[in-house]
Amino acid sequence: MLTIYRSDVTGAVNEIQEFTKGSWIHLVNPTKDEADQVIAATKIPEDFIYDPLDVEEKPRFEKDDEGLLMIVDVPYIEEESSGRRYNTIPLGIIVTSRHFITVCSQQLDVLTLFSGGKLRAFRTNYRSRFVFQILYKVSSSYLRFLRQIDRRMDELEEELQRSMRNQEIFQLMNLQKSLVYFMTSLKSNDGVLDRIIKTPSLEKHEDDEDLLEDVFVEHRQAMEMAQIYKDIISSTMDTFGSVISNNVNFVMKFLASITIVISIPTMISGMFGMNVHVPWEGEVIGFWIVFGMMIFFSGLAAFILWRRRFF
Repeated sequence: MLTIYRSDVTGAVNEIQEFTKGSWIHLVNPTKDEADQVIAATKIPEDFIYDPLDVEEKPRFEKDDEGLLMIVDVPYIEEESSGRRYNTIPLGIIVTSRHFITVCSQQLDVLTLFSGGKLRAFRTNYRSRFVFQILYKVSSSYLRFLRQIDRRMDELEEELQRSMRNQEIFQLMNLQKSLVYFMTSLKSNDGVLDRIIKTPSLEKHEDDEDLLEDVFVEHRQAMEMAQIYKDIISSTMDTFGSVISNNVNFVMKFLASITIVISIPTMISGMFGMNVHVPWEGEVIGFWIVFGMMIFFSGLAAFILWRRRFF
């Protein structure tokens, strides 16, 4: 899908049909015709368009005579049968002397905020500021998703305390995997941010310095939170693994103890049931004596096992 936007004098974002100077060209999983149309109009290399469409592409900063390419990982949500899963996807940001281009393999909420005109102080022709605004929203989205992961972790812990089920454990594994993706992407984005600061190709006005500082604050906070939550969920998984192992051991001890207590009456009755002469044979009192022996020795065994905390 190819969409072109441009801000008017009032700051409103309007959709246009031509590749005018100061416009924002937004590509979402474009067809080859759409990609070739943008390449022909902007004179940028083909790799600038096609590389960000590869979901395995790593964040990087690349400079060419026709413009700059910045690829950053953006978080998004995947709905699966086992629960919600968080992942990242490459977003290409291309800055030329005339246009601002974004390329991604799917629609992102981060860019919908800009195209919907929901942000103040946003102009499509302020290309450097646009870059910093996107990076700020990307870092903010990491923080938002990390808070959601934290709340979901608390919910799963409460559910696991009530009942140990495989479903909750699988969801914790998905969250752990999501945090690994977040940490990897944030570290890669960190290198891109460093290159953006050092490059003179992006003009940084006085107002942009504060915005760029906010970007770094949000990014560093997201990295710290991702690392903390990753450590927490790893320790939680280890703890619940130990709890499950202890529960299994307790059940095995309990079953072994019950087996011992139940086997004692069987042994006694088996001895008196042999085809040999035994005391009180044929007498009514013999039944009650044997029954009393069963109760006594079974109770004694149960008491000893209870004192040793087998029950």
